[in-house]
Amino acid sequence: MEKVSRRDFIRGLVGGFIVGAAATTAGLYLAAPEWFRRRIVETPTPTEVEKVPSRPLKVGVQFMTKGGGAAWGDPTYKGAMLAIREINEAGGILGRRIEPIVKDEAGADDTVREYKALIGEGIEAYFGLISSGNTPAVAPVAEEAGLLSFFIDGCTDILFEKTVKDPRFVFRMTNIQSADGVTAALGAIKLLNLQEKDKIKIAHIHPDYAYGRNAHAHMQITFEKVLGKDRVEEVYTAWPKLFAVTDFGPIITKIMESGADIVASSLWATDFINFYKQALGYGLFKKAKMVSTISHGITPSLVESDYPEGFVAGVHANYYFLYPEHSGYPLNKVFVENYYKMWGAYPTNGGEGAYVAVYLYKSAVERAYETLGRWPEPEETVKFIEGASIFGPAGILSIRAGKPNKHQGYKNAIVGISKVDPTYGFNVLADPLRIPIERITVPEGWEGSADPTMTYNWIRETWREGVLPI
Repeated sequence: MEKVSRRDFIRGLVGGFIVGAAATTAGLYLAAPEWFRRRIVETPTPTEVEKVPSRPLKVGVQFMTKGGGAAWGDPTYKGAMLAIREINEAGGILGRRIEPIVKDEAGADDTVREYKALIGEGIEAYFGLISSGNTPAVAPVAEEAGLLSFFIDGCTDILFEKTVKDPRFVFRMTNIQSADGVTAALGAIKLLNLQEKDKIKIAHIHPDYAYGRNAHAHMQITFEKVLGKDRVEEVYTAWPKLFAVTDFGPIITKIMESGADIVASSLWATDFINFYKQALGYGLFKKAKMVSTISHGITPSLVESDYPEGFVAGVHANYYFLYPEHSGYPLNKVFVENYYKMWGAYPTNGGEGAYVAVYLYKSAVERAYETLGRWPEPEETVKFIEGASIFGPAGILSIRAGKPNKHQGYKNAIVGISKVDPTYGFNVLADPLRIPIERITVPEGWEGSADPTMTYNWIRETWREGVLPI
């Protein structure tokens, strides 16, 4: 295959997937197997390997792979392991083979304890976390230890707005939590034509912790701002404890009694599955449509063909395995094929985020090596991540270099409509609506209040009422 210049290739890849928030002072990277990279892009090969440690490169990997969160955490873990395998098969990072040390993610105290155990085992980088209760607990430990840590999810806004306002070693790959609620609400307004309705009755059901509380706030403020507060009525709200409720019947009954047109939800993993299965039996979906931030974020096949069509299908505002379309974006096609070959399933947005995180670390280390002529220290690697952008299966991910939300990753958001696809035999996200991330998240340099979040107040203070911002 004839090689093209890096500039021409990147120009072709961008196509419509570049994000407005991209800052490229640290460079533009590519998350892909080495054979894919070398077929298309000229990649420098390190020559001074004697300046690289000869020992294996130990990295920590920590996700929920047991219990109620496994439907989310397990495919995220698998995305990281796919990237590690691809990199090792191509010779490692500057010749160093990656040796993953795996720990479990659970509640905050247990997760922090296992994180500290990973530090004790001599890891040099860390990839983990899906819970919004765990990232604020682990981040201060990471900062104190000086361990380069990539949080894949755990997307609560408070992480960088309150817990660690000026992070040095912590980065996060998943779109910030506020984007999730805003994306789902805008998807409902656009895809369900809610602006044509005189009055919208909304029932909410969210898990009772940081993610659910913020999802409720961001969905509701978006509905009220775009549709007009006088046209939106919140008729019922439920706060089940995460993975603690098995019988959603009483909540479903109250939603039906409320007369809601829309059920707005951020239930995820087994909670989402249990809720929708039980709601089918009660006949809830004959009276109301579901608007979910995250319904299609689990392993795709778990959203079975019994899930109703025509509902707003969220994927955490991040990625779905069918998009970008494989025919026009080979990077996603290769990722999906390799993930399926390794794991016998289709990847999730968490799997994509973990996969890209490992490649981002690899690219930054290699770029630092080119500059320094030796293996970089963690604080030196950081300089090649801040402001960097990387092509991943979802498109371009950009890492913010300034406040607020320094070290947060941003990529264009996606939401769609639920639809049974006979090709796959399960319910998929269809008719994707792609939203430029800069339209729905607080911009760099904004200095508003962080209670409940900066994005909430930015929407409340700057969006024009009655105007759809996409």
